[in-house]
Amino acid sequence: MARPTEYDLEKVLDNAMKLFWYKGYENVSISDLVESTGLNRRTMYSLFKDKEGVFKDALDNYYLKLASANILLLKNNYGKKGIKKFLEKFEFNENFKGCLFTNTLRHSENIREDAYEIVKDFFSKLEMQIEKNLKEESELGNFNGDPRTMALTIITLIHGLNVHGKYNHSKEDGELIKKNILSLIK
Repeated sequence: MARPTEYDLEKVLDNAMKLFWYKGYENVSISDLVESTGLNRRTMYSLFKDKEGVFKDALDNYYLKLASANILLLKNNYGKKGIKKFLEKFEFNENFKGCLFTNTLRHSENIREDAYEIVKDFFSKLEMQIEKNLKEESELGNFNGDPRTMALTIITLIHGLNVHGKYNHSKEDGELIKKNILSLIK
């Protein structure tokens, strides 16, 4: 008779996601994953094959639970309002850990292509949605720049925010940066 499953896969993936987010892919060992997820090594390898498999599934989990909400926030809020609401999510403080996807891009040479594709796909969709919001703002006559160029610029600045906020915990500085990004949309 087979033993019943003694783990909650959603909780396992949440814990793995948090571990990779805090420590980075390179700094996470299988022992760390076993401790964080509560799985034994045999179950870990059976479910995910290897560390890269856990990482890919953790990235999928991050996309589904957190990152996709950013795209939805932009979609559900017309024009500049959506971009403003998206930027409001960046709150500098001592617990700021940036974005798992941006953190992953910083070390992309060490991860498998299928995991890297999840990250690239997200930023591609985010860029397209920001561009759409900028086109909406253009239709209102409130933005006269090139939507694609500005979307690329905003994506670049978002990566910078994610890195900068990890060491600069000043809420005031974060607000100044977000305000300046929004001032570019004119």
